[in-house]
Amino acid sequence: MSRVTRSIPLILYAALIFYLSSVPGSEIPSQISPYSLLLHFLLYMFFSLPIYLFFQEPFYSYLFGTLYAFSDELHQLFVPGRSCDPLDYLADSTGLAVGLLIILLILSPRMEKLLSTHKT
Repeated sequence: MSRVTRSIPLILYAALIFYLSSVPGSEIPSQISPYSLLLHFLLYMFFSLPIYLFFQEPFYSYLFGTLYAFSDELHQLFVPGRSCDPLDYLADSTGLAVGLLIILLILSPRMEKLLSTHKT
């Protein structure tokens, strides 16, 4: 898979996060507030997959993801009713770490095994 092809899921998922961060605070349903940290965690846990597919290296994947999470929190300073929250950043970076661990411990060995069986 080419680098350009691998970049498409990364760009689309990053755009989704940017869009969600652009929603003004007054338009976010109040039912979401109690689950905010969990949603941050899950959003970034799943974001780890397109990041890892692009970089194919855990250190750079985590570095990129945490920098994107930081820029996302800064972006929210400019969105009405939103703020830059260190706890959100912590949930984002923890979600990335867990997602990358899952990829490395579970998915990566299976993908390598699958790829090695299809080589001719």
